[in-house]
Amino acid sequence: MRLLMSAIVMLLWAPGVLRAQTACPTPWRLEELVRIGSAESTDLVAGVRDLAIGPDGALYVAQAMVPAVTVFSPDGRPLRQIGRAGNGPGDIQWAAFGVGWVGDTLWIADETRVQLFTTDERVPDEVIQFYLSAPQEGSSFTPGRMLADGTFIGMRAIVDGTAWSSRGADPGLALLRFSPSGEVLDTIAIMDWPDNAIENVTNPGDWPVVHPLKDLPLIGIKEPLTAITPDGSAVVQIAKVHEDATPPTFDLVVISIRGDTLLNRAVEYEPREVTRAMERRLADEYAGWMAGDYSSRMMRLLESTLERQRRVYRDAFWVPQYHPPVRQVVAGTDGTIWLLREMRDDRIDVWEVYGADGALEGRVEVGQGRSTVKPWMPRLGIGIASRDEIWGTSRGEYDVPYLHRYRVDRTCES
Repeated sequence: MRLLMSAIVMLLWAPGVLRAQTACPTPWRLEELVRIGSAESTDLVAGVRDLAIGPDGALYVAQAMVPAVTVFSPDGRPLRQIGRAGNGPGDIQWAAFGVGWVGDTLWIADETRVQLFTTDERVPDEVIQFYLSAPQEGSSFTPGRMLADGTFIGMRAIVDGTAWSSRGADPGLALLRFSPSGEVLDTIAIMDWPDNAIENVTNPGDWPVVHPLKDLPLIGIKEPLTAITPDGSAVVQIAKVHEDATPPTFDLVVISIRGDTLLNRAVEYEPREVTRAMERRLADEYAGWMAGDYSSRMMRLLESTLERQRRVYRDAFWVPQYHPPVRQVVAGTDGTIWLLREMRDDRIDVWEVYGADGALEGRVEVGQGRSTVKPWMPRLGIGIASRDEIWGTSRGEYDVPYLHRYRVDRTCES
């Protein structure tokens, strides 16, 4: 299908120090080429957790609650599934959480391990499995994503909510690089984590809740404002926000997994205040989410009980004076960097596109759809992006998940 999405356009805008650009002054557009969804077939039946393009151009999809990786042709035809439920070699424990390619090696991450395949998709060449506790930050690590040199980024899990919530006082979270045996090799980058969590008020010390203004992306490494390039060679992140600087800036940084700084640009921005209307809306949405208003329940509590819960969560909710300038980061397959900017009162998502040199090239505005049942999450969950095409996820009526492929129309009209 070739539907022109009038609600998604690309407008150019350059903040501060990046205003002098050779960018097209007219909008770019996204043309939908493929839509895959469970309303049309049974091949995509759950929420997308990760996406990867293989050497053959096929799309590899990891899904929630599906113990396999589903492979689609570029035009959306289901080709095969890799894996089955189980704990043995070639099996998938519960669900695949990550998938990718490093050279000719396909890696698939499940609940506690990463399996590497080269010649036979049914039999892994190697199974990477380790467990490391980091009590100082309330986390534990298992293998998460394979990097270009055969090392791994850990999958972080919260095991101590009290220690985790202290990240607001000590905002540095280490992005660790592990050997296949689970040895910590080094820290690739420090991720900023200032005032990012809301304490669980109904069970103090338990897992805190991520703030709606800075919720973690559904697709990717599940770390704040950080992404791994698809080939596993570098980390892209918003390293620091200098809200009190004159003018305010945020640092757009690319670091190779060897530790070399490939890009470090200070991007100037204009702070946007969180309006009272936005604060009320987010407080209501947060309280409703915590009370289960956006998910189906087999047993529904009394409305008076639910309203008491909502009131407790509204009282615990807070907003900063200004919006964080960047909400999510996606590393493009062609060296581009995609940044989801501040949440807007009109609910239009703004994705800015930067080149490998840090120069702003364009902006995508998405005004329709939703990527998850959380009402504050992006309308389109971008998993794979380049100047030429985007693969993204959304949810339709009755919470039906969809996977979309868009062609980027970069025609420049004077």
